[in-house]
Amino acid sequence: MPMVAIIVFVTVYAAMLAYYCVLEKQEKFWPATIIKLILSACAAGVCVFSAIILNSYVFYIFALGLVCAVPADYFLQYIKTDLMKYRIGISLFGLMHICIIVSFYLIYTVTFYEFVIFALLIGISLAFQIIGKWKIGPEKNQLTIYTALVLFMVAKAISLSFTIPNPDTFIIMLSLGGLIFFISDLFLGIWAYSREKFVYLALNRITYFSGLLLLAFYLVMLL
Repeated sequence: MPMVAIIVFVTVYAAMLAYYCVLEKQEKFWPATIIKLILSACAAGVCVFSAIILNSYVFYIFALGLVCAVPADYFLQYIKTDLMKYRIGISLFGLMHICIIVSFYLIYTVTFYEFVIFALLIGISLAFQIIGKWKIGPEKNQLTIYTALVLFMVAKAISLSFTIPNPDTFIIMLSLGGLIFFISDLFLGIWAYSREKFVYLALNRITYFSGLLLLAFYLVMLL
């Protein structure tokens, strides 16, 4: 993909993300939801487009993960108002990470580093929950499974930058995408279960969509 096209795409994406945060601040549910789904669909669309050009079943699986994020983002809009829809969103995000993890292990070998990073991420997550005194509702068990999946995905993504000699741009982008995705979940957890302040929600939105786009651009950089 030409660099000019990438710059234009990212600029428009960033502007839409800023507008989305404004709509969230104004508590305009449906306009915010529509913009949110457009952002998700753009990231998924770029990923699917790249997978089709690369024409590999491994990349199709990876792209399927980002496609799952689109409906997941819709259902997660009900995090405070509808437990059933929220739990559907958690399940879809879990499926997203399963697809990404499977695609990773179809390409890259298992290393010691990913388990060390995984353990470190677990420690960080638990520290935030304990120190922040998170009050998680009946979705706790499901959220625990989801957390394990996302942490393993992130650990694998980050480990690639350490285990692959002279990692290319697409590997570094993948590692950053995974790390930022993890940070976004921390902000969401703080907002949902500890301190319901808009700043944490805004930080979640910014980091989440930044991480999602970086994951999508993992395939774009392979073109």
